[in-house]
Amino acid sequence: KTNIMKKIKLLIAMLTIVAIAKGGSITLNKDTIYTWQEFVSAVIMVESTNNPKAYNKRENAVGILQIRPIMVREVNRVLKMNNSNDRYTLLDRWSKEKSIDMFEIMAENVRCCEDMTRLEFYERVARKWNGGYRGMEKTATIKYWNNIKKELIKFGKQ
Repeated sequence: KTNIMKKIKLLIAMLTIVAIAKGGSITLNKDTIYTWQEFVSAVIMVESTNNPKAYNKRENAVGILQIRPIMVREVNRVLKMNNSNDRYTLLDRWSKEKSIDMFEIMAENVRCCEDMTRLEFYERVARKWNGGYRGMEKTATIKYWNNIKKELIKFGKQ
């Protein structure tokens, strides 16, 4: 987990530097900058309204990030591909900490970055989380991203 957080923080720092160097903005509205923690919190609110006991029977999606079995398999595939001995189980989806770990493992594998703002990176992470590998190509994930932006606005930084 520590390596993942270090990589994400480094990635966010790189995005910030690139955006500032280009005179770009890393904002949702005006000059607002959202942290990684705020972004993750917004995703959690959209997925489960922060309910660790949330369960979607139709999709077999559980926990604060509504993780389906296929996502656990994908996270474990990524871990194996990166020569990690860590693995997650279906029961781990009920753990807030482990769910966030899985989300961050998947975020770490989202392509980015020099030509993208932090917010664009967040959008890519969110839409791939919601729509899978081709999430950015799916129009259905646009509504999901709009819901996340609504949650970000609630942080009152506007």
